[in-house]
Amino acid sequence: MTPSGTATESALIDSIRLRLHPNLRPLFDESSRCLPILQSTCQHILNDMGPHASPAKLAQVISRDHGLTCKVLQVANCIAYSPQQTIVSVSHAVSWLGLDTVRSLVAAAHLVEQLHHWPIRQKEFQTLIAKSLISATYASELATAMDYPQPGQLFTAALLYSIGDLAIAYQDPDLFLALQTSARKVTRTEDSLLEEIRLLGVPRLALAQALAHMWKLPDDLIRLFGSPGELPRGRWQSGFQTYHGIIIGSTKLVTVTIGPAPQTAIEETKRMLLVGSGLAPGLFADVALRAMDRGRQLVRSMGLALDPSDEAMVPSTEHDTLEPIPPPSPATQTGCGEESRAPHQSPIPEDTPAAPIRMKPLETLHAFQDSLQEAKDLNSLLRAFATSLHQDAGFDRVGLSILNSNDSDLLVGRLVLGATPLKPYLQAISGSLSQEHQFFLTVLKRIDPLHIPDFSALMAGTIKREFLETWNPTSGIIASLRVGVKPIGLVYCDRATNRQPIHAQDYQIFQLFFLHTTLAEPTGRHHLAASCQINPFLLTSRFNTDAMRESPALFCFE
Repeated sequence: MTPSGTATESALIDSIRLRLHPNLRPLFDESSRCLPILQSTCQHILNDMGPHASPAKLAQVISRDHGLTCKVLQVANCIAYSPQQTIVSVSHAVSWLGLDTVRSLVAAAHLVEQLHHWPIRQKEFQTLIAKSLISATYASELATAMDYPQPGQLFTAALLYSIGDLAIAYQDPDLFLALQTSARKVTRTEDSLLEEIRLLGVPRLALAQALAHMWKLPDDLIRLFGSPGELPRGRWQSGFQTYHGIIIGSTKLVTVTIGPAPQTAIEETKRMLLVGSGLAPGLFADVALRAMDRGRQLVRSMGLALDPSDEAMVPSTEHDTLEPIPPPSPATQTGCGEESRAPHQSPIPEDTPAAPIRMKPLETLHAFQDSLQEAKDLNSLLRAFATSLHQDAGFDRVGLSILNSNDSDLLVGRLVLGATPLKPYLQAISGSLSQEHQFFLTVLKRIDPLHIPDFSALMAGTIKREFLETWNPTSGIIASLRVGVKPIGLVYCDRATNRQPIHAQDYQIFQLFFLHTTLAEPTGRHHLAASCQINPFLLTSRFNTDAMRESPALFCFE
Protein backbone atom coordinates (compact mmCIF):
# COMPACT_ATOMS: atom_id res chain seq x y z
CA MET A 1 0.00 0.00 0.00
CA THR A 2 1.33 3.47 -0.87
CA PRO A 3 2.08 6.05 1.85
CA SER A 4 -0.92 8.09 0.72
CA GLY A 5 -3.11 4.99 0.90
CA THR A 6 -1.84 4.25 4.42
CA ALA A 7 -2.52 7.83 5.48
CA THR A 8 -6.05 7.68 4.08
CA GLU A 9 -6.70 4.40 5.88
CA SER A 10 -5.36 5.80 9.15
CA ALA A 11 -7.47 8.95 8.82
CA LEU A 12 -10.61 6.87 8.15
CA ILE A 13 -10.00 4.67 11.18
CA ASP A 14 -9.26 7.66 13.44
CA SER A 15 -12.44 9.37 12.25
CA ILE A 16 -14.52 6.26 12.93
CA ARG A 17 -12.92 5.62 16.33
CA LEU A 18 -13.71 9.10 17.64
CA ARG A 19 -17.44 8.77 16.91
CA LEU A 20 -17.87 5.06 17.62
CA HIS A 21 -19.83 3.71 20.56
CA PRO A 22 -17.35 3.22 23.45
CA ASN A 23 -18.04 -0.53 23.64
CA LEU A 24 -16.99 -0.94 19.99
CA ARG A 25 -13.74 1.06 20.08
CA PRO A 26 -11.65 -1.96 21.14
CA LEU A 27 -12.29 -3.36 17.65
CA PHE A 28 -9.45 -1.12 16.49
CA ASP A 29 -7.04 -2.00 19.31
CA GLU A 30 -4.22 -4.49 18.83
CA SER A 31 -5.14 -6.11 22.16
CA SER A 32 -8.73 -6.82 21.14
CA ARG A 33 -9.49 -10.56 21.15
CA CYS A 34 -11.84 -10.02 18.23
CA LEU A 35 -9.18 -8.59 15.93
CA PRO A 36 -6.94 -11.64 15.36
CA ILE A 37 -9.92 -14.03 15.24
CA LEU A 38 -11.83 -12.22 12.51
CA GLN A 39 -8.72 -11.12 10.64
CA SER A 40 -7.42 -14.70 10.41
CA THR A 41 -10.88 -15.88 9.35
CA CYS A 42 -10.96 -13.35 6.51
CA GLN A 43 -7.48 -14.25 5.32
CA HIS A 44 -8.22 -17.98 5.41
CA ILE A 45 -11.38 -17.47 3.37
CA LEU A 46 -9.55 -15.33 0.83
CA ASN A 47 -6.73 -17.87 0.54
CA ASP A 48 -9.15 -20.74 -0.01
CA MET A 49 -10.87 -18.76 -2.74
CA GLY A 50 -7.64 -17.55 -4.31
CA PRO A 51 -6.29 -18.36 -7.78
CA HIS A 52 -3.61 -20.79 -6.57
CA ALA A 53 -5.97 -23.51 -5.34
CA SER A 54 -6.19 -26.62 -7.51
CA PRO A 55 -8.75 -29.47 -7.47
CA ALA A 56 -6.14 -32.09 -6.52
CA LYS A 57 -4.61 -29.95 -3.77
CA LEU A 58 -8.01 -29.02 -2.38
CA ALA A 59 -9.17 -32.66 -2.36
CA GLN A 60 -5.97 -33.60 -0.53
CA VAL A 61 -6.48 -30.92 2.13
CA ILE A 62 -10.11 -31.93 2.65
CA SER A 63 -9.28 -35.65 2.88
CA ARG A 64 -6.93 -35.01 5.82
CA ASP A 65 -9.83 -33.52 7.82
CA HIS A 66 -12.50 -36.11 8.67
CA GLY A 67 -15.08 -33.51 9.70
CA LEU A 68 -14.58 -31.48 6.55
CA THR A 69 -14.73 -34.64 4.42
CA CYS A 70 -18.14 -35.48 5.89
CA LYS A 71 -19.40 -31.96 5.22
CA VAL A 72 -18.26 -31.99 1.59
CA LEU A 73 -19.73 -35.43 0.90
CA GLN A 74 -23.01 -34.50 2.58
CA VAL A 75 -23.43 -31.49 0.33
CA ALA A 76 -22.29 -33.39 -2.75
CA ASN A 77 -24.93 -36.08 -2.19
CA CYS A 78 -27.90 -33.86 -1.41
CA ILE A 79 -30.54 -33.60 -4.13
CA ALA A 80 -29.84 -29.89 -4.63
CA TYR A 81 -26.32 -30.58 -5.90
CA SER A 82 -26.32 -34.20 -7.08
CA PRO A 83 -29.73 -35.43 -8.24
CA GLN A 84 -28.56 -38.46 -10.21
CA GLN A 85 -25.71 -40.28 -8.53
CA THR A 86 -24.13 -41.14 -5.19
CA ILE A 87 -20.71 -39.58 -4.59
CA VAL A 88 -18.37 -41.53 -2.33
CA SER A 89 -14.96 -39.81 -2.62
CA VAL A 90 -13.68 -36.28 -2.05
CA SER A 91 -12.00 -36.17 -5.47
CA HIS A 92 -15.31 -37.13 -7.10
CA ALA A 93 -17.07 -34.46 -5.05
CA VAL A 94 -14.60 -31.80 -6.19
CA SER A 95 -14.96 -32.77 -9.86
CA TRP A 96 -18.77 -32.97 -9.61
CA LEU A 97 -19.43 -29.85 -7.55
CA GLY A 98 -16.74 -27.72 -9.16
CA LEU A 99 -13.76 -25.99 -7.60
CA ASP A 100 -15.65 -22.82 -6.64
CA THR A 101 -18.36 -24.69 -4.73
CA VAL A 102 -15.91 -26.85 -2.77
CA ARG A 103 -13.67 -23.88 -1.97
CA SER A 104 -16.81 -22.16 -0.73
CA LEU A 105 -17.49 -25.11 1.56
CA VAL A 106 -13.98 -24.99 2.98
CA ALA A 107 -14.18 -21.23 3.48
CA ALA A 108 -17.58 -21.51 5.17
CA ALA A 109 -16.31 -24.30 7.43
CA HIS A 110 -13.47 -22.08 8.62
CA LEU A 111 -15.91 -19.28 9.42
CA VAL A 112 -18.10 -21.67 11.39
CA GLU A 113 -15.05 -22.96 13.30
CA GLN A 114 -14.70 -19.52 14.85
CA LEU A 115 -18.03 -19.88 16.67
CA HIS A 116 -16.36 -21.32 19.75
CA HIS A 117 -14.58 -18.00 20.23
CA TRP A 118 -17.92 -16.37 21.00
CA PRO A 119 -18.87 -17.55 24.49
CA ILE A 120 -22.39 -16.08 24.54
CA ARG A 121 -25.20 -15.50 22.07
CA GLN A 122 -24.28 -18.61 20.09
CA LYS A 123 -27.77 -18.74 18.61
CA GLU A 124 -27.53 -15.22 17.21
CA PHE A 125 -24.09 -15.90 15.72
CA GLN A 126 -25.26 -19.12 14.12
CA THR A 127 -28.24 -17.37 12.52
CA LEU A 128 -26.02 -14.54 11.27
CA ILE A 129 -23.50 -16.94 9.72
CA ALA A 130 -26.27 -19.11 8.26
CA LYS A 131 -27.86 -16.12 6.54
CA SER A 132 -24.44 -15.07 5.23
CA LEU A 133 -23.92 -18.53 3.73
CA ILE A 134 -27.30 -18.46 1.99
CA SER A 135 -26.64 -14.91 0.73
CA ALA A 136 -23.27 -16.06 -0.62
CA THR A 137 -24.94 -19.00 -2.39
CA TYR A 138 -27.53 -16.64 -3.90
CA ALA A 139 -24.79 -14.33 -5.14
CA SER A 140 -22.82 -17.19 -6.71
CA GLU A 141 -25.88 -18.74 -8.41
CA LEU A 142 -27.07 -15.37 -9.73
CA ALA A 143 -23.58 -14.52 -11.00
CA THR A 144 -23.34 -17.88 -12.77
CA ALA A 145 -26.70 -17.36 -14.47
CA MET A 146 -25.53 -13.92 -15.62
CA ASP A 147 -22.23 -15.32 -16.97
CA TYR A 148 -20.26 -13.23 -14.49
CA PRO A 149 -16.52 -13.89 -15.11
CA GLN A 150 -15.69 -15.27 -11.65
CA PRO A 151 -18.80 -16.20 -9.67
CA GLY A 152 -16.66 -17.65 -6.87
CA GLN A 153 -15.51 -14.12 -6.05
CA LEU A 154 -19.13 -13.11 -5.55
CA PHE A 155 -19.55 -15.92 -3.03
CA THR A 156 -16.51 -14.69 -1.09
CA ALA A 157 -17.62 -11.07 -1.18
CA ALA A 158 -21.17 -11.86 -0.07
CA LEU A 159 -19.85 -14.08 2.74
CA LEU A 160 -17.48 -11.35 3.96
CA TYR A 161 -20.11 -8.62 3.55
CA SER A 162 -21.41 -9.56 7.02
CA ILE A 163 -18.00 -9.31 8.68
CA GLY A 164 -18.87 -5.94 10.22
CA ASP A 165 -22.02 -7.37 11.78
CA LEU A 166 -19.99 -10.28 13.19
CA ALA A 167 -17.54 -7.83 14.74
CA ILE A 168 -20.34 -5.83 16.36
CA ALA A 169 -22.03 -9.02 17.59
CA TYR A 170 -18.78 -10.30 19.07
CA GLN A 171 -17.85 -7.05 20.80
CA ASP A 172 -21.30 -6.19 22.17
CA PRO A 173 -24.04 -8.81 21.58
CA ASP A 174 -26.74 -6.70 23.20
CA LEU A 175 -25.91 -3.76 20.95
CA PHE A 176 -26.12 -6.01 17.91
CA LEU A 177 -29.55 -7.31 18.96
CA ALA A 178 -30.74 -3.73 19.46
CA LEU A 179 -29.49 -2.93 15.95
CA GLN A 180 -31.41 -5.89 14.52
CA THR A 181 -34.59 -4.95 16.36
CA SER A 182 -34.32 -1.38 15.13
CA ALA A 183 -33.78 -2.52 11.53
CA ARG A 184 -37.07 -4.44 11.57
CA LYS A 185 -39.02 -1.37 12.66
CA VAL A 186 -37.87 1.10 9.99
CA THR A 187 -38.48 0.88 6.26
CA ARG A 188 -36.85 4.00 4.81
CA THR A 189 -33.11 4.07 4.19
CA GLU A 190 -32.76 7.49 5.79
CA ASP A 191 -34.43 6.34 9.00
CA SER A 192 -32.32 3.17 9.09
CA LEU A 193 -29.14 5.21 8.73
CA LEU A 194 -30.16 7.53 11.57
CA GLU A 195 -30.89 4.54 13.82
CA GLU A 196 -27.48 3.04 13.07
CA ILE A 197 -25.76 6.33 13.96
CA ARG A 198 -27.83 6.59 17.14
CA LEU A 199 -26.88 3.10 18.28
CA LEU A 200 -23.32 2.73 16.94
CA GLY A 201 -22.16 6.30 16.63
CA VAL A 202 -21.41 5.78 12.93
CA PRO A 203 -23.19 4.09 9.98
CA ARG A 204 -22.85 0.31 10.09
CA LEU A 205 -21.20 0.17 6.64
CA ALA A 206 -18.68 2.87 7.60
CA LEU A 207 -17.54 0.69 10.49
CA ALA A 208 -17.35 -2.33 8.17
CA GLN A 209 -15.27 -0.35 5.65
CA ALA A 210 -12.77 0.70 8.33
CA LEU A 211 -12.44 -2.91 9.49
CA ALA A 212 -12.02 -4.06 5.87
CA HIS A 213 -9.12 -1.62 5.50
CA MET A 214 -7.49 -3.00 8.66
CA TRP A 215 -7.91 -6.61 7.57
CA LYS A 216 -6.66 -5.98 4.02
CA LEU A 217 -9.85 -7.22 2.34
CA PRO A 218 -10.18 -6.92 -1.47
CA ASP A 219 -10.42 -3.39 -2.85
CA ASP A 220 -13.78 -4.10 -4.51
CA LEU A 221 -15.27 -5.11 -1.16
CA ILE A 222 -13.83 -2.04 0.58
CA ARG A 223 -15.35 0.08 -2.17
CA LEU A 224 -18.67 -1.75 -1.74
CA PHE A 225 -18.75 -0.90 1.97
CA GLY A 226 -18.29 2.76 0.97
CA SER A 227 -21.34 2.63 -1.32
CA PRO A 228 -24.95 3.09 -0.21
CA GLY A 229 -26.33 -0.17 1.12
CA GLU A 230 -29.25 0.01 -1.29
CA LEU A 231 -29.94 -2.20 -4.26
CA PRO A 232 -29.29 -0.28 -7.52
CA ARG A 233 -32.48 0.46 -9.46
CA GLY A 234 -32.87 -0.28 -13.15
CA ARG A 235 -30.70 -2.46 -15.35
CA TRP A 236 -27.14 -2.77 -14.04
CA GLN A 237 -24.69 -1.24 -16.50
CA SER A 238 -21.06 -1.17 -15.28
CA GLY A 239 -19.07 -4.05 -13.89
CA PHE A 240 -19.04 -2.57 -10.39
CA GLN A 241 -22.76 -1.88 -10.52
CA THR A 242 -23.33 -5.56 -11.33
CA TYR A 243 -20.98 -6.57 -8.51
CA HIS A 244 -22.79 -4.16 -6.20
CA GLY A 245 -26.25 -5.30 -7.31
CA ILE A 246 -25.58 -9.03 -6.95
CA ILE A 247 -24.08 -8.80 -3.45
CA ILE A 248 -26.43 -6.18 -2.01
CA GLY A 249 -29.45 -7.75 -3.72
CA SER A 250 -28.65 -11.30 -2.59
CA THR A 251 -28.06 -10.16 0.98
CA LYS A 252 -31.25 -8.11 1.08
CA LEU A 253 -33.38 -10.82 -0.52
CA VAL A 254 -32.24 -13.43 2.00
CA THR A 255 -32.80 -10.97 4.86
CA VAL A 256 -36.37 -10.11 3.88
CA THR A 257 -37.27 -13.65 2.79
CA ILE A 258 -36.01 -15.52 5.84
CA GLY A 259 -36.59 -12.79 8.39
CA PRO A 260 -39.91 -11.29 9.44
CA ALA A 261 -40.65 -8.96 6.52
CA PRO A 262 -43.87 -8.10 4.68
CA GLN A 263 -44.56 -9.85 1.38
CA THR A 264 -44.42 -6.48 -0.40
CA ALA A 265 -40.76 -6.08 0.63
CA ILE A 266 -39.93 -9.55 -0.69
CA GLU A 267 -41.65 -8.93 -4.03
CA GLU A 268 -40.03 -5.50 -4.44
CA THR A 269 -36.57 -6.92 -3.80
CA LYS A 270 -37.17 -9.73 -6.28
CA ARG A 271 -38.43 -7.26 -8.89
CA MET A 272 -35.34 -5.04 -8.53
CA LEU A 273 -33.04 -8.07 -8.80
CA LEU A 274 -34.92 -9.32 -11.86
CA VAL A 275 -34.71 -5.95 -13.62
CA GLY A 276 -31.12 -5.31 -12.60
CA SER A 277 -29.83 -8.73 -13.67
CA GLY A 278 -31.66 -8.68 -17.00
CA LEU A 279 -32.52 -12.38 -16.65
CA ALA A 280 -35.72 -13.82 -18.09
CA PRO A 281 -38.42 -14.19 -15.40
CA GLY A 282 -38.52 -17.98 -15.69
CA LEU A 283 -34.75 -18.32 -15.41
CA PHE A 284 -34.64 -15.89 -12.49
CA ALA A 285 -37.31 -17.91 -10.64
CA ASP A 286 -35.34 -21.12 -11.21
CA VAL A 287 -32.13 -19.49 -9.98
CA ALA A 288 -33.87 -18.17 -6.85
CA LEU A 289 -35.28 -21.60 -5.98
CA ARG A 290 -32.00 -23.39 -6.63
CA ALA A 291 -30.00 -20.85 -4.64
CA MET A 292 -32.26 -21.06 -1.59
CA ASP A 293 -32.23 -24.85 -1.72
CA ARG A 294 -28.45 -25.09 -2.09
CA GLY A 295 -27.93 -22.46 0.57
CA ARG A 296 -29.98 -24.42 3.06
CA GLN A 297 -28.04 -27.61 2.29
CA LEU A 298 -24.78 -25.73 2.83
CA VAL A 299 -26.03 -24.36 6.15
CA ARG A 300 -27.13 -27.83 7.22
CA SER A 301 -23.79 -29.38 6.27
CA MET A 302 -22.00 -26.85 8.48
CA GLY A 303 -24.04 -28.02 11.46
CA LEU A 304 -25.95 -24.74 11.61
CA ALA A 305 -29.65 -24.07 11.79
CA LEU A 306 -31.69 -20.97 11.21
CA ASP A 307 -33.75 -19.64 14.07
CA PRO A 308 -37.04 -21.61 14.03
CA SER A 309 -38.91 -18.32 13.91
CA ASP A 310 -37.17 -17.58 10.61
CA GLU A 311 -38.25 -20.85 8.95
CA ALA A 312 -41.29 -19.29 7.32
CA MET A 313 -40.67 -20.97 3.98
CA VAL A 314 -40.77 -24.58 5.21
CA PRO A 315 -44.37 -25.78 4.86
CA SER A 316 -46.35 -27.70 7.42
CA THR A 317 -47.03 -31.31 6.55
CA GLU A 318 -50.43 -31.21 8.16
CA HIS A 319 -51.79 -28.29 6.17
CA ASP A 320 -50.04 -28.52 2.82
CA THR A 321 -51.88 -31.47 1.32
CA LEU A 322 -53.15 -32.23 -2.11
CA GLU A 323 -56.67 -31.29 -3.02
CA PRO A 324 -59.27 -33.92 -2.01
CA ILE A 325 -59.29 -37.05 -4.13
CA PRO A 326 -62.45 -39.07 -4.69
CA PRO A 327 -62.46 -42.18 -2.47
CA PRO A 328 -61.53 -45.47 -4.15
CA SER A 329 -64.19 -47.91 -5.16
CA PRO A 330 -65.44 -50.32 -2.46
CA ALA A 331 -63.88 -53.21 -4.35
CA THR A 332 -60.33 -51.91 -3.82
CA GLN A 333 -60.69 -49.68 -0.75
CA THR A 334 -58.62 -50.88 2.21
CA GLY A 335 -57.68 -49.66 5.63
CA CYS A 336 -60.87 -47.63 6.21
CA GLY A 337 -61.81 -49.05 9.59
CA GLU A 338 -62.19 -47.15 12.85
CA GLU A 339 -59.45 -44.65 13.67
CA SER A 340 -58.79 -46.33 17.01
CA ARG A 341 -57.37 -49.35 15.15
CA ALA A 342 -53.57 -49.43 14.87
CA PRO A 343 -52.60 -48.22 11.36
CA HIS A 344 -50.78 -51.38 10.31
CA GLN A 345 -53.70 -53.63 11.32
CA SER A 346 -56.04 -52.52 8.53
CA PRO A 347 -57.52 -55.80 7.27
CA ILE A 348 -57.68 -57.00 3.68
CA PRO A 349 -60.88 -58.77 2.63
CA GLU A 350 -60.37 -62.47 2.04
CA ASP A 351 -61.99 -62.40 -1.41
CA THR A 352 -60.47 -59.28 -2.90
CA PRO A 353 -61.42 -59.20 -6.58
CA ALA A 354 -58.72 -59.08 -9.25
CA ALA A 355 -57.49 -55.60 -10.21
CA PRO A 356 -59.14 -54.01 -13.30
CA ILE A 357 -55.83 -54.09 -15.18
CA ARG A 358 -55.84 -57.89 -14.93
CA MET A 359 -59.48 -58.32 -15.93
CA LYS A 360 -59.81 -55.66 -18.64
CA PRO A 361 -56.31 -54.41 -19.54
CA LEU A 362 -57.17 -52.42 -22.70
CA GLU A 363 -60.24 -50.73 -21.22
CA THR A 364 -58.33 -49.91 -18.04
CA LEU A 365 -55.40 -48.35 -19.90
CA HIS A 366 -57.75 -46.30 -22.08
CA ALA A 367 -59.49 -44.98 -18.96
CA PHE A 368 -56.08 -44.18 -17.45
CA GLN A 369 -55.10 -42.30 -20.59
CA ASP A 370 -58.33 -40.33 -20.46
CA SER A 371 -57.59 -39.29 -16.86
CA LEU A 372 -54.13 -38.11 -17.95
CA GLN A 373 -55.62 -36.15 -20.83
CA GLU A 374 -57.86 -34.32 -18.34
CA ALA A 375 -54.94 -33.37 -16.08
CA LYS A 376 -54.32 -29.63 -16.26
CA ASP A 377 -51.24 -29.35 -14.07
CA LEU A 378 -48.72 -31.42 -12.17
CA ASN A 379 -51.05 -31.68 -9.18
CA SER A 380 -53.79 -33.37 -11.15
CA LEU A 381 -51.29 -35.53 -13.04
CA LEU A 382 -49.89 -36.95 -9.82
CA ARG A 383 -53.36 -37.48 -8.39
CA ALA A 384 -54.44 -39.35 -11.53
CA PHE A 385 -51.34 -41.53 -11.41
CA ALA A 386 -51.68 -42.37 -7.69
CA THR A 387 -55.41 -43.03 -7.96
CA SER A 388 -54.92 -45.38 -10.91
CA LEU A 389 -52.22 -47.30 -9.04
CA HIS A 390 -54.69 -47.80 -6.19
CA GLN A 391 -57.93 -48.41 -8.06
CA ASP A 392 -56.84 -49.89 -11.40
CA ALA A 393 -53.44 -51.49 -10.77
CA GLY A 394 -54.69 -53.06 -7.57
CA PHE A 395 -52.12 -51.82 -5.05
CA ASP A 396 -53.71 -51.78 -1.61
CA ARG A 397 -51.77 -48.77 -0.33
CA VAL A 398 -50.23 -45.89 -2.21
CA GLY A 399 -48.22 -43.06 -0.66
CA LEU A 400 -46.93 -39.90 -2.34
CA SER A 401 -44.24 -37.61 -0.93
CA ILE A 402 -42.95 -34.39 -2.50
CA LEU A 403 -39.64 -32.63 -1.91
CA ASN A 404 -39.97 -29.15 -0.47
CA SER A 405 -39.14 -26.73 -3.28
CA ASN A 406 -37.02 -24.49 -1.02
CA ASP A 407 -35.33 -27.30 0.88
CA SER A 408 -34.90 -30.54 -1.04
CA ASP A 409 -33.68 -32.35 2.08
CA LEU A 410 -37.24 -32.15 3.38
CA LEU A 411 -39.66 -34.83 2.18
CA VAL A 412 -43.32 -33.92 2.74
CA GLY A 413 -46.05 -36.58 2.71
CA ARG A 414 -48.90 -35.35 0.51
CA LEU A 415 -51.18 -38.25 -0.36
CA VAL A 416 -52.08 -41.66 1.07
CA LEU A 417 -54.66 -44.03 -0.40
CA GLY A 418 -55.81 -47.23 1.24
CA ALA A 419 -54.89 -46.47 4.87
CA THR A 420 -56.42 -44.51 7.72
CA PRO A 421 -56.08 -42.40 9.75
CA LEU A 422 -54.13 -40.30 7.27
CA LYS A 423 -52.03 -38.17 9.62
CA PRO A 424 -49.63 -40.86 10.94
CA TYR A 425 -49.14 -42.27 7.45
CA LEU A 426 -48.35 -38.83 6.02
CA GLN A 427 -45.95 -38.08 8.86
CA ALA A 428 -44.21 -41.42 8.37
CA ILE A 429 -43.31 -40.59 4.76
CA SER A 430 -42.20 -37.07 5.72
CA GLY A 431 -38.90 -35.94 7.18
CA SER A 432 -35.26 -35.18 6.47
CA LEU A 433 -33.58 -37.28 3.79
CA SER A 434 -30.12 -36.83 5.30
CA GLN A 435 -31.17 -37.63 8.87
CA GLU A 436 -34.26 -39.87 8.69
CA HIS A 437 -34.75 -41.26 5.19
CA GLN A 438 -31.28 -42.10 3.87
CA PHE A 439 -32.68 -45.08 1.94
CA PHE A 440 -35.26 -42.86 0.25
CA LEU A 441 -32.39 -40.55 -0.75
CA THR A 442 -30.73 -43.40 -2.65
CA VAL A 443 -34.05 -44.22 -4.33
CA LEU A 444 -34.46 -40.59 -5.42
CA LYS A 445 -31.22 -40.89 -7.39
CA ARG A 446 -32.53 -43.88 -9.36
CA ILE A 447 -34.27 -43.64 -12.72
CA ASP A 448 -36.01 -47.02 -12.57
CA PRO A 449 -38.57 -48.04 -9.92
CA LEU A 450 -37.16 -50.23 -7.15
CA HIS A 451 -38.80 -53.50 -6.09
CA ILE A 452 -38.02 -54.28 -2.43
CA PRO A 453 -38.76 -57.97 -1.73
CA ASP A 454 -38.06 -57.70 2.01
CA PHE A 455 -37.83 -54.46 3.99
CA SER A 456 -36.28 -56.28 6.94
CA ALA A 457 -33.18 -56.92 4.82
CA LEU A 458 -32.41 -53.20 4.52
CA MET A 459 -29.64 -51.70 6.59
CA ALA A 460 -30.85 -50.60 10.02
CA GLY A 461 -31.09 -46.85 10.48
CA THR A 462 -31.52 -46.00 6.81
CA ILE A 463 -35.32 -45.78 7.01
CA LYS A 464 -37.29 -43.69 9.44
CA ARG A 465 -38.46 -45.86 12.31
CA GLU A 466 -41.90 -44.25 12.19
CA PHE A 467 -42.29 -45.43 8.60
CA LEU A 468 -41.55 -49.04 9.55
CA GLU A 469 -43.87 -48.97 12.57
CA THR A 470 -46.78 -47.21 10.84
CA TRP A 471 -46.72 -48.74 7.37
CA ASN A 472 -45.35 -52.07 8.61
CA PRO A 473 -44.11 -52.93 5.10
CA THR A 474 -42.99 -56.39 4.07
CA SER A 475 -42.34 -55.80 0.39
CA GLY A 476 -43.13 -52.87 -1.87
CA ILE A 477 -42.25 -50.69 -4.83
CA ILE A 478 -40.70 -47.23 -4.57
CA ALA A 479 -40.06 -44.93 -7.52
CA SER A 480 -38.56 -41.48 -7.96
CA LEU A 481 -40.79 -38.83 -9.53
CA ARG A 482 -38.75 -36.50 -11.73
CA VAL A 483 -38.97 -33.31 -13.70
CA GLY A 484 -36.15 -33.49 -16.20
CA VAL A 485 -33.24 -34.97 -14.27
CA LYS A 486 -34.32 -33.43 -10.97
CA PRO A 487 -36.32 -35.56 -8.51
CA ILE A 488 -39.45 -33.93 -7.12
CA GLY A 489 -40.70 -36.74 -4.90
CA LEU A 490 -41.41 -40.42 -4.33
CA VAL A 491 -44.31 -42.81 -4.85
CA TYR A 492 -44.64 -45.93 -2.69
CA CYS A 493 -47.09 -48.83 -3.08
CA ASP A 494 -47.58 -52.28 -1.58
CA ARG A 495 -50.03 -55.09 -0.85
CA ALA A 496 -50.30 -54.17 2.84
CA THR A 497 -50.06 -57.62 4.48
CA ASN A 498 -47.62 -60.51 4.79
CA ARG A 499 -50.05 -62.68 2.88
CA GLN A 500 -49.77 -60.49 -0.20
CA PRO A 501 -46.14 -59.64 -0.99
CA ILE A 502 -45.13 -57.78 -4.12
CA HIS A 503 -44.29 -60.17 -6.96
CA ALA A 504 -42.56 -59.70 -10.30
CA GLN A 505 -45.96 -59.43 -12.02
CA ASP A 506 -46.90 -56.54 -9.68
CA TYR A 507 -43.69 -54.79 -10.64
CA GLN A 508 -44.51 -55.21 -14.33
CA ILE A 509 -47.98 -53.74 -13.74
CA PHE A 510 -46.46 -50.78 -11.90
CA GLN A 511 -44.06 -50.24 -14.79
CA LEU A 512 -46.95 -50.33 -17.23
CA PHE A 513 -48.63 -47.40 -15.47
CA PHE A 514 -45.33 -45.68 -14.72
CA LEU A 515 -44.27 -45.77 -18.37
CA HIS A 516 -47.61 -44.69 -19.71
CA THR A 517 -47.46 -40.98 -19.05
CA THR A 518 -45.50 -38.26 -20.80
CA LEU A 519 -45.68 -34.56 -21.52
CA ALA A 520 -46.11 -32.72 -24.79
CA GLU A 521 -46.33 -28.98 -25.43
CA PRO A 522 -48.52 -28.46 -28.51
CA THR A 523 -48.97 -24.86 -29.69
CA GLY A 524 -46.93 -23.53 -26.80
CA ARG A 525 -49.37 -24.80 -24.16
CA HIS A 526 -48.69 -27.53 -21.64
CA HIS A 527 -50.69 -30.59 -22.36
CA LEU A 528 -50.57 -34.04 -20.81
CA ALA A 529 -50.76 -36.95 -23.19
CA ALA A 530 -50.44 -40.73 -23.00
CA SER A 531 -47.58 -42.76 -24.36
CA CYS A 532 -45.90 -46.03 -23.49
CA GLN A 533 -42.43 -44.97 -24.64
CA ILE A 534 -41.31 -42.26 -22.20
CA ASN A 535 -40.90 -42.30 -18.44
CA PRO A 536 -43.86 -40.36 -17.00
CA PHE A 537 -41.92 -38.03 -14.78
CA LEU A 538 -38.99 -37.19 -17.04
CA LEU A 539 -40.81 -33.95 -17.77
CA THR A 540 -39.34 -30.83 -19.32
CA SER A 541 -37.77 -28.16 -17.14
CA ARG A 542 -40.13 -25.56 -18.56
CA PHE A 543 -43.10 -27.53 -17.31
CA ASN A 544 -41.40 -27.87 -13.95
CA THR A 545 -41.13 -24.10 -13.52
CA ASP A 546 -44.61 -23.24 -14.74
CA ALA A 547 -46.39 -26.14 -13.09
CA MET A 548 -44.84 -25.50 -9.70
CA ARG A 549 -45.83 -21.85 -9.85
CA GLU A 550 -49.38 -22.85 -10.79
CA SER A 551 -49.62 -25.57 -8.12
CA PRO A 552 -48.88 -23.93 -4.74
CA ALA A 553 -50.87 -26.59 -2.91
CA LEU A 554 -48.31 -29.14 -4.01
CA PHE A 555 -45.05 -27.22 -4.14
CA CYS A 556 -45.61 -24.53 -1.52
CA PHE A 557 -43.57 -21.61 -2.79
CA GLU A 558 -42.90 -18.67 -0.58
